[in-house]
Amino acid sequence: MNLEELKQRAAHLVEPYAPSVWPPEPWVWAVLAGLIALLLLVFILRWYRSNHVRRYAYRELEAIQARFYESGDAPRYLYEVNLLLRRIAVRNFQRDKVAVLTGEDWLDFLDWSRGRKRGTDPGFREGSGKVLAWGAYKAEPQHFDADKLKLLVRAWIHRQT
Repeated sequence: MNLEELKQRAAHLVEPYAPSVWPPEPWVWAVLAGLIALLLLVFILRWYRSNHVRRYAYRELEAIQARFYESGDAPRYLYEVNLLLRRIAVRNFQRDKVAVLTGEDWLDFLDWSRGRKRGTDPGFREGSGKVLAWGAYKAEPQHFDADKLKLLVRAWIHRQT
């Protein structure tokens, strides 16, 4: 067979069909769906783990509030709220700088770590949180609003965790 005959025969041949890239095979869809589900699971787990301290602190604050409403023991309530705030502060800041703070210095630190003031409560130094300075050590602390204090502490916890 010579070259001319081959060219004539090849002229009648149809080029083979090239496979299409779209739509992909079903297994490709399954792999993509699996990867997306895995990424979504990783993001959800990371978010859940990053907020576990906040959820714990909120539960602890609710328990402290419930014990206070049940017993009416104001010094114990203030002591437990202060202790919760200190545990979170020691966790987030240097222990040797936070653990020694008392009184007005402690309130200044709480206001500083709270950031700019939000809402109507002026904060720990001048607002409902000022009772935390010495209220736990008095036999009868001055009158304070436990609900406003709880909201202030919740805002501080939210900012820190």
